[in-house]
Amino acid sequence: MIELIAFILLFILGGITLLWENKDILKFIYIPYLILFIIIVRLNAFLFNGFELDILTYALEMKATSFHIYYMREFIFWLGIRLIFFITHSELISFILLDMLWIYLLVKISSVNKYERLNNGLIIVLATSFPFFFGYENIYRQFLATITILLAYSHFSFSKRKSWLLFLISVFIHNLTILALPLLLPKLLLRFSKIDRIIISAFLALLYVMVLPFFLSFKSIGTTEVDLSILYFILFISLLLFVFLRFKNNVVLIYNIIPSLIPSSILISGFILLGHELITERLGMMFIPFILYDIYNYSSSVNNYSTRAIIRLGLLIVFTLPVLLFSSSLIFLS
Repeated sequence: MIELIAFILLFILGGITLLWENKDILKFIYIPYLILFIIIVRLNAFLFNGFELDILTYALEMKATSFHIYYMREFIFWLGIRLIFFITHSELISFILLDMLWIYLLVKISSVNKYERLNNGLIIVLATSFPFFFGYENIYRQFLATITILLAYSHFSFSKRKSWLLFLISVFIHNLTILALPLLLPKLLLRFSKIDRIIISAFLALLYVMVLPFFLSFKSIGTTEVDLSILYFILFISLLLFVFLRFKNNVVLIYNIIPSLIPSSILISGFILLGHELITERLGMMFIPFILYDIYNYSSSVNNYSTRAIIRLGLLIVFTLPVLLFSSSLIFLS
């Protein structure tokens, strides 16, 4: 119950911060409270026997000594958590250190833009969104990989070499992030026109959909207890149709506002049509933060305060409410 109350307070504080657009509230109140909330989450798991079964499984893996290919293909994560545990000798402290790392990275991602009009407030929308919530509560390995590749996505305009290195790191945290390459590619091809970038990223996404099932046939793909893949499909396709109808006279504006939307929608649609529900769900969880990043950045270019506030509050509410409405997420907060 304490964790639920703490989450609701974080959500409310986020809304107030977005409306006030005050960088000092973000820096000195929201972020410290986010850190406190995450500490509460970890204490609930390790001291009060919370429901975070996957997190506790990762804690056991910190003590593993095997160098099986299962660990080596994502060695940055598996060997990384072993190293941190070797230094701290505490599963709880190890996770708190990892949490401080992802919060720091999230601040770096949010701070790409200037401070005016709370343009660096993306962290508020992401921290309580259901993809991030399930990430730090459950699918931690994919969560860290998503943040790493989102950092790469946000820094392409500053350093392509650094961004590609971050992308490579993300792949060895969780191999699934290699499927996000079509989202990154347009940011590399600056010499191409925007239409060409859209076409190339869409083509690569289609190529993934056609080729990857061949490789997936060599390994077993699990399923989830509750199939949410159709919900992700509806979400991405609905947003894609809305944007196309809104900007049908100038498709390039889609790239300007949400460059990640077209390739991510193709991948989500392709894998659900091929019947890979688990991959579709994981990709949906991974790609939503890219969409939020793009839309929040777009809101920073909106001069009208009311419109800007509606966009940001809309993102916060729409992507946080599922946490409070569904039993699958409330069980973590109980």
